[in-house]
Amino acid sequence: MSGKEIRLAKLFSKGKAVVVALDHGGYMGPIKGLEDLPKNINLFKKADAVLINPNMAKYCGKFFSSWDSPLMIIRVNWGSHYCEGFKKGYQRRMTTVRKAINLGADMVIASLLLGGSEEANTENVTLLGEIFEETESLGVPLIGEYIPLEAIDRFKGKGTEVELGVRMCAEIGADLIKTVYITEFSNLVKSVPIPILALGGARMDTDLDALKFAQKSIGEGAAGVVFGRNVFQADNPEKFLDDLIKVVKEGKNPEEVV
Repeated sequence: MSGKEIRLAKLFSKGKAVVVALDHGGYMGPIKGLEDLPKNINLFKKADAVLINPNMAKYCGKFFSSWDSPLMIIRVNWGSHYCEGFKKGYQRRMTTVRKAINLGADMVIASLLLGGSEEANTENVTLLGEIFEETESLGVPLIGEYIPLEAIDRFKGKGTEVELGVRMCAEIGADLIKTVYITEFSNLVKSVPIPILALGGARMDTDLDALKFAQKSIGEGAAGVVFGRNVFQADNPEKFLDDLIKVVKEGKNPEEVV
């Protein structure tokens, strides 16, 4: 097995993957649930992996240092479209893959965006290709993230745009995809030869709604889920994560676990 294959297999060693995204501070600021990340991160020990921004790896390193710790995923680029009011959709590098590894990363994530200006689209594709080359030479899995413009909270557009973005991520070099849920998600899963993780997006009305969404995504072929605000903004984050694991990994009914 290659280094990429070994590291990627760890993410799925316990079945479908449950990833907790805690990188929101880099584009939303200290929102509820992330005011003190080095402290709050300890609530998510049972996740398969945790997604953070580069420098937070320094302050949260102890969390990842034990034998049963979640994998560390570091975001290596930043997209202006994740911030409210930014429309052009430029992506810029935050760090190199080598630096992410030095910080402890088991894998990295890089986003692709289409729909801004033609210049921005071209630059974004080039950047993802450069990051892929780095991960390939260092044996680190690359998660390709595709979230359409103005869809950071909830996607309401046409599935064809997501199909294009996801397929491009796979064609350029991603080993795994993180993307929004679309109608006929099962067809999206079949359109690429790599696993797809469904992201949770904005906080849903109830924990039950979020768990039902996870169940639906898994039922349509998702290899796992990436939940952020629905986990760390839950009334009881640890319990919600326990419930999410039961739904995603054990196939439990959401009503039953709640």
